[in-house]
Amino acid sequence: MPTLHDPVAISIGGIGIRWYALFILSGILVSIWIIRGVARRRGMDPEFILDVAPWVVLSAIVGARLYYVALKWDFYREHPGEAINVRLGGLTIHGALAAGIFVFFLFCRARGYRFLAWADVVIAAVPVGQAIGRWGNWANQEAFGTPTDLPWAVTIDPEHRAPGYESNATFHPTFLYEALLDLGIAAVLIWLVVRMPRRTRLREGDILWLYLILYGVARLAIESVRTDSLYIGPLKAAYWVSGGLIVAGGALLVLRHTIWPGRVADPPGVTAAIQPSLPGSKAATARETT
Repeated sequence: MPTLHDPVAISIGGIGIRWYALFILSGILVSIWIIRGVARRRGMDPEFILDVAPWVVLSAIVGARLYYVALKWDFYREHPGEAINVRLGGLTIHGALAAGIFVFFLFCRARGYRFLAWADVVIAAVPVGQAIGRWGNWANQEAFGTPTDLPWAVTIDPEHRAPGYESNATFHPTFLYEALLDLGIAAVLIWLVVRMPRRTRLREGDILWLYLILYGVARLAIESVRTDSLYIGPLKAAYWVSGGLIVAGGALLVLRHTIWPGRVADPPGVTAAIQPSLPGSKAATARETT
């Protein structure tokens, strides 16, 4: 696999637009397109995601950067001006998820929409954006794995190689591995959201909890071969967080089907899923009379 040696895609007015930014932006736009399509299939308002997307995306970027800066605080304490320089990478998916989900929850509450019903639709498309965004790591020559001579190995320039691997030229393209796993996760989640019939007894939030489990497992596998991971104590930070995602997702999935059942997910085409659940609303009245 060749390496993109020039990280700048185009220059406009002397300002370089990097491939990293283009891949991230492309992932966001494709995810929004998929969310709108899935929402429409489920009888939900596709315009809602357009209203909230700018704020959710901005908060996700801020959260992604804050998490990265926190993990490399020794460096950024000495170079505070670099904390806002994201051109060379330094955005973490775990930080983005935490901030993005929280802000999306606030918007759902403000609009009177059921958060878990919408979260299932949104999270099903998120792995597609992650898969596309991972190619920004390829452009920046980061997030690669241990040395290998496999035909699909990626060539890393000497200045980007991790300490201890200076004499190696080709490495596992772990960003590619994660992109493929992300697409597999997205396929499963989108199929569940769109195709599964009501008799499966899926409950609102099940897709979100399942994403936490699947992505946690995938990330644990990827981290086992990465060479540039950040650490919390003796273990990679992603090990701690991914393990937490798996435990939290599994616990919530069990609770949702036992002592905390909640609503059964509406089947595709049921427009009640988008209607405000506030007392006195049309949707609330309809549910009360059925």
